[in-house]
Amino acid sequence: MATTFTVKILRKYPNAKCTSGYLAVNNKIICYTLERPWADNMQNISAVPPGRYPAIIRYDHTDHWRIELKNVPGRTNVQIHVGNQVDDSKGCILVGLDLGADLCSLGRSRDAYAALKQSFYGSATPTSSPDLNIQVEIE
Repeated sequence: MATTFTVKILRKYPNAKCTSGYLAVNNKIICYTLERPWADNMQNISAVPPGRYPAIIRYDHTDHWRIELKNVPGRTNVQIHVGNQVDDSKGCILVGLDLGADLCSLGRSRDAYAALKQSFYGSATPTSSPDLNIQVEIE
């Protein structure tokens, strides 16, 4: 039976330019997040609506690993991935280990992404994929 891998996005700093906060895996904060500001859930323009979403791992991008949220109302292709500025996102969730003083930029995004990936696999050098159900909760 599969275990649930829970990713929580805890929004703390929403403003007119961006939405930033924290990402926790199984209740342990591992990095900061950055999204576009709320814009009525418009595809490619808005932050993701709060809620609980099942997710899958996609291996078809150049980085060969992304968490994609499913069943986001009115949206498709919503993912968690690397990026440093709001413009690096088309309505997705970016991760980074450093949050800029402006609360709208991230640093060390690839390091945060590696930490997220390691938390999923339980190893920095996995040899197989674990049997995990992925749940993303956005608050």
